[in-house]
Amino acid sequence: MTILPSEIFVEICRFLSPWELDSVSFVCRKFRVLLTCPSSLTTMHIWRTSRKSTIFFPQLPLPEGINERDYCLISMLERGCQFCSDKLDYVRIYWIFRVRSCWACLMIRTKRISQRESVPDFAAGLPFATIREEGMFGYECKAFWKSDFELAEVEFSNIKKSERMKWIEEKRANREHLLTDALERDNAEKKFREISNLAKFEKVRSFGFKLMQDVCCNFNKIRLCPTFNETIALPDHLFAKVTFQTWRDKIIKEYHENEKEYSIRVRYNQINERLFYTLGSLIVWKEHCATYKSPPYVDHDPRKPWSEEFLDNIIVPRILTEAIECEKKARCAKKALQSVESLIFENVKSAISFGLGGENIELSNSNNNKGLEIFRCKICEKNSNHLLYFYLNIKKHLHKRHNSLDLEYIELDYNIMHKHFVNFSNNWFKTGVYPYNLSDEYMKILKDHHMPWWD
Repeated sequence: MTILPSEIFVEICRFLSPWELDSVSFVCRKFRVLLTCPSSLTTMHIWRTSRKSTIFFPQLPLPEGINERDYCLISMLERGCQFCSDKLDYVRIYWIFRVRSCWACLMIRTKRISQRESVPDFAAGLPFATIREEGMFGYECKAFWKSDFELAEVEFSNIKKSERMKWIEEKRANREHLLTDALERDNAEKKFREISNLAKFEKVRSFGFKLMQDVCCNFNKIRLCPTFNETIALPDHLFAKVTFQTWRDKIIKEYHENEKEYSIRVRYNQINERLFYTLGSLIVWKEHCATYKSPPYVDHDPRKPWSEEFLDNIIVPRILTEAIECEKKARCAKKALQSVESLIFENVKSAISFGLGGENIELSNSNNNKGLEIFRCKICEKNSNHLLYFYLNIKKHLHKRHNSLDLEYIELDYNIMHKHFVNFSNNWFKTGVYPYNLSDEYMKILKDHHMPWWD
């Protein structure tokens, strides 16, 4: 401060917000003295000027009982509770008490008396807040600031009985003034919030129009950028730090990304119009064609349209070739799968060797290893016991009822098997995953028919 005269420091502070003033007060001891001295007219003038020039701070005159600096600090809701600094619990300004508090700290620092109870004479003139202690459906009660409540009790006991009523009336008059002031500030705070949000929108809107002068862009598309609304939603202390340059850089990046995303849809519409008539039944394969998934944009920019000639002579023929290749692969894959499954369907012994009996089964949708319920007893074919069994159960049945374990007396229900294997085949065709551990020889047959969409 020996280098920077106080007059110049005060002049600099004229351009700072209350948040910035508070930060500057921690730079050094002399700055702190200049910005925190409650009895200094210069200090109070600095804070009053800053508050009135910052739209996010109260514009009503200074309330009784606090100075300009405290008035600004109480209004900084983003700092959370002034007692515990908690920002998660519901924090608000209780103007009747001149504090910014969370609910928990309010409960600690107030004395509550239910509306159903009588208020002691010494508290009859004290300011209070009407709250519901147990939520919105609880009983209303009067909350008195605990230190004021205790002090009033001591003062009241020291006053002569003949002077107590006068003391109470003086307190009541002061309370009515405080209650009226608190109500006015609560209402002003609600209106101020609406004005503040409108001011944020207007500032961001002005950024948008300024950007349109610098760069060729559409305002409606600017409003679709996430940063546009995210900036408006910023807490006041963060919004105050937003500059056009930082906002501009983010918006331009998002604007170009949005343009590209929109243009990609337009380019696909160009392709789809032609493919609908060109591919015919092969249209089901277009999603798996490399050219369709990653089209060759002009100069790698989807915003630039393709010429009709480029579409008809390059893109569509490529996709058609790739779709035909997908169709061929699918047919070969189905034949390979049928050849493997025909071995499984050959007889009971082959079905068991492939795991349908339960020993080697690894069904992803099964919680047991019983295999499939596809086995019947040939001996019971003509009676009511001709039921479906798991392999383990059919062996128990043969042993118990026919005193035999011969596989000759077991048959497969091919209709039921077919229903199971339709699901298995569809799953393999979509994902490349087969539910049974086939031998390496047969697994190689399936792996050799790798489908494009498995990657």
